[in-house]
Amino acid sequence: MKKSNLTILMNDANTKLPIAAYHLGEKIDTRKINSNLFGKLVRSEYSFLLYQLNQNCYVYFKDYGSIVFINCTKTKITETLQYFLPESSSIDNLATENYTLIINPDAPLEVNFNTIQIPEMTTDTAHIIMLNLGQSVGLDNYFEKTAYLLEDVTKFSKQLEEKGNIYLGRKRMRQFIGKTMNLKNRIAENLFIFDTSTLAWSNEHLSKLDNELRKELDIINRHHGLQHNLNVVKENLDLFQSILQHKYSSLLEWIIILLILFEVLQLIIEKLV
Repeated sequence: MKKSNLTILMNDANTKLPIAAYHLGEKIDTRKINSNLFGKLVRSEYSFLLYQLNQNCYVYFKDYGSIVFINCTKTKITETLQYFLPESSSIDNLATENYTLIINPDAPLEVNFNTIQIPEMTTDTAHIIMLNLGQSVGLDNYFEKTAYLLEDVTKFSKQLEEKGNIYLGRKRMRQFIGKTMNLKNRIAENLFIFDTSTLAWSNEHLSKLDNELRKELDIINRHHGLQHNLNVVKENLDLFQSILQHKYSSLLEWIIILLILFEVLQLIIEKLV
């Protein structure tokens, strides 16, 4: 479903609108979203949905798990997030980012810390802003998960440094490797989230807005940093696995040697008797 690129959402001078972006930690099946719950669908593709709840309130769903709100009440935000979350999950535990959108026809486009200033608001402008913030909060979610893996890996690295050994079983090691590879696969699956929107290719204003947002949110460098951290975790796990494999191989060798010695001793005893 497509709407005119020039559809004006709001253009009042010096209007300030709150923006809140969340990441659920899991993918969203946009095909199963009940449109009646979120207002008028103003734009959609296979990977996202953009709804207008009322004159000044908009909700953006991205299939990799991000939901972005422009000028929505806390009640509406809570209701929307709880629609997707299990009963045991808390909204407070979700990765989130908050910005203020300033609409001022007499001021130039400008993106600063926690503020976005634009001369006018259109459907395409809203889409570019919400797409970038959805990417950013998605990175926050992946960084948090990677930080937990790094923290655990560091503990075992200290054990290796201080005691010369790693107290980690095979099952726990396999779980670590599984978590790391699963996280890397999920990021690889969603690599397209770091691409520039096709909207920015055909409009100079949108291209500038997209570039300013990506620069302020540091999307590219954060993505590279995330990949680096995951590679560090993977390298450490490979080393730990090699050490544990050597440890178990040595144990098996000693067991075989002891069995051979036992057989030799048994033969000697039988001959002496």
